[in-house]
Amino acid sequence: QISGNEVWYEKRCKQHGVQSTLVSTDQAYWRLCKDFIKPGDRPLAFQRHTEFGCPYDCGLCPDHEQHSCLALIEITEHCNLTCPVCFADSSPARSSFTPLAKIETMLDALVASEGEPDLVQISGGEPTLHPDFFAILDAVRARPIRHVMINTNGLRIAREPDFVAKLAANKR
Repeated sequence: QISGNEVWYEKRCKQHGVQSTLVSTDQAYWRLCKDFIKPGDRPLAFQRHTEFGCPYDCGLCPDHEQHSCLALIEITEHCNLTCPVCFADSSPARSSFTPLAKIETMLDALVASEGEPDLVQISGGEPTLHPDFFAILDAVRARPIRHVMINTNGLRIAREPDFVAKLAANKR
């Protein structure tokens, strides 16, 4: 909805009524930016039915009009640092590691939804501390996933030459 020089998005909710959000204070610039928007690609498959709608239903549901541009898989809460601004709330005190079988299930669900996912980020905590780290990379590479990124603080890479050699050998 355009009001003066402002652009507003409006959505309706059965429970909360109409909600409006200011998108731009410059209508001409907003129209110019729309020329660069790629049309949505719907996912190939969905993991759940729509019950409550976003943001209450977790996972891809039929309401999604865009595929996953980037999939982030958190494989651990464990970390070798205690950064006070950590967005993941990870630390050496947290010791949970997602089992490899569950990660493989997540990857399979992603491939079912996307066909050939463009990008998967392996994250955490500090993902390089996961005891199955290289098996996880193998699991990613065994699927039609174009690119993999590792969100790391780099300590193992900086301090452990053998780890770096194994990581380099794992490169596609």
